[in-house]
Amino acid sequence: MNGSTLFLASPELDWSPDGPRARQVEDVYFSVEDGLEEARAVFLAGCSLPDGFAGRERYTIAEMGFGTGLNFLAAWDMFRRTAPAGSRLHFVTLEGYPLRAEDAARALAPFGSLAELRDALIAAWPSPRKGAHRRIFDQGRVTLTVFQDDALSALENMELTADAWFLDGFAPAKNPDMWSPAVCAEIARLSRPGTRAATFTVAGAVRRGLAAAGFAVSKVPGYGRKRERLEAVFEGKAAVGTPSRAALPRLAQDEGPIAIVGGGIAAASLVHALRLRGRTAQVFAEDGLCAGASGAPRGLLSPRLEAADRPHVRATLAAFEYARALYGPQPGFTASGLLRAATDDAETARLSRLAQMLGSGYEAVSENDAASLTGLDADTAGRLHGLWIEDAGHFDPAGLVHALFGEQGVQARRVDTLERAGDAWILRDRAGAVLSEASTVVLAPGAGLSAFEAAARVSVEHTAGRIALFPAAERVPSAPIAWGHYAAPLEGPGLLVGATHLRGSDSGDPLEACEALAEGLAEHLPEIASTLGQGQSGWGGVRAAFADRLPATGGVPGSRFDDILLDHAKGGPLPEGRTQCLQPGLAVLGGFGARGFAHAPLLAEALASDLCGDPSPLELAGRQTLHPARFALRGLRRK
Repeated sequence: MNGSTLFLASPELDWSPDGPRARQVEDVYFSVEDGLEEARAVFLAGCSLPDGFAGRERYTIAEMGFGTGLNFLAAWDMFRRTAPAGSRLHFVTLEGYPLRAEDAARALAPFGSLAELRDALIAAWPSPRKGAHRRIFDQGRVTLTVFQDDALSALENMELTADAWFLDGFAPAKNPDMWSPAVCAEIARLSRPGTRAATFTVAGAVRRGLAAAGFAVSKVPGYGRKRERLEAVFEGKAAVGTPSRAALPRLAQDEGPIAIVGGGIAAASLVHALRLRGRTAQVFAEDGLCAGASGAPRGLLSPRLEAADRPHVRATLAAFEYARALYGPQPGFTASGLLRAATDDAETARLSRLAQMLGSGYEAVSENDAASLTGLDADTAGRLHGLWIEDAGHFDPAGLVHALFGEQGVQARRVDTLERAGDAWILRDRAGAVLSEASTVVLAPGAGLSAFEAAARVSVEHTAGRIALFPAAERVPSAPIAWGHYAAPLEGPGLLVGATHLRGSDSGDPLEACEALAEGLAEHLPEIASTLGQGQSGWGGVRAAFADRLPATGGVPGSRFDDILLDHAKGGPLPEGRTQCLQPGLAVLGGFGARGFAHAPLLAEALASDLCGDPSPLELAGRQTLHPARFALRGLRRK
């Protein structure tokens, strides 16, 4: 990591009669003449599909080389037609040269029989940014996860157990790094005894690499003009649990009852992620839904911006994109874009650097462009310029929370204590009465996390704040503008200005907050501020954040945490039995600060994936940086 950009360059294509050809490697993606039938013959039949779907609640296909997505569409189509009702398909793939959506659409245009699936895929096509990108189709029945990186790095960051491998990289002579012995070893790490693999190539290096990694390899008749191809079956040693190099393990798979504490966007996102898997939970929210930081009258959906290629940056950008895809169809979301305004020369330089690092969807804009994009005239916009974020927007927080909760029931009861009894957690109220028993409890109460002794080593900091609402102004931007504070349009019409940040749990005097926010607006957008009437407090509350200002998803340190991980924290090897370092069946989902709506959906999806034994939607390195036990591990390093 630590590259000069956060995106990968898309390939330049030659549209030859034989099929789309990537100039970088001078190889075709597939044959236009029979590409779909080739995918079905080489990869689906080569991995004994659809027979492999029979009797399976979940089937995981891993792929080397996503390309145009044709293999995914072929697998999705077959799964739809042949898999048992109620089963789910995970398709996890990697790509080092991500295509532009328009190029993928052109490449897939000849396959009319896949038109419905093709259009859904193109509409959800991942950006070219590095890292893992999850997309969900067919109401949760089909899940696609694309790792965008070089092959070895992508594989090293996967946490899954594959039932089948589609080895569909460019030919070994064109792209040898994708077929190296190290890559074959990673494929084996992510396989189980009986995992099948198929590929079009019969190159000796590939046969030897797979055999050395534990696969029994055989040549079989090829398809079309290709005389032979390979099929292989993994006969190596079974991995114990989900194979991972992580010091901080995933939450253990659990098929038992789940209880969620919280009524905001974190709890709503987890309810939604579980529902996609046919799971339900008991939800406890003392003051009902949206009583905390999710209760503002309007919110901004914007990414966390950092000009660095680091695991947490990749993860939070992926979370923003996942949330944007989730909210896009919802009536409570307005896809307006957002201008991050520069306040001085240093900020101008920083935002320009971010535009260069982030690539498409992030544009450094001049004063004239800024005025046009925000719907303001040149006089009102003044010297406004900065970074335009195309996929940002604003939304109705309560509307999105209720949409994600759906028909999920919520108990307006306070969970005061958690008590471990055997293999279950007992949830009690203040009087000691039992509210519920659950095998897994997820704490997602925002600032209320600090009340739970069981999560004492995952301490949160409280930041209080307020927003102000102003009546109709003569000049209201059509898209939000942020500069530290922010201004966003309101229906009514009117203007929302936010937000104050005060350490602790006291959100301060409402009138003083309105005055402070009006002064900040007058400093940066004086023409708008001069037309405003008297403001009123629109929301006051407490946000929860961790010391490093990153959110958290996953398990909580247990009593054996220090003993198990101390040697590793000091530079020693990963210990055996490190899954025992966490408290069984206890998880945290929180610390979102002001970006709960941008980060909670993907982090909830990661937690639901853990509980259901699914492939993780996060890069392993990114998951580690967002693990609730990261602070305890850092503490051990300082001992």
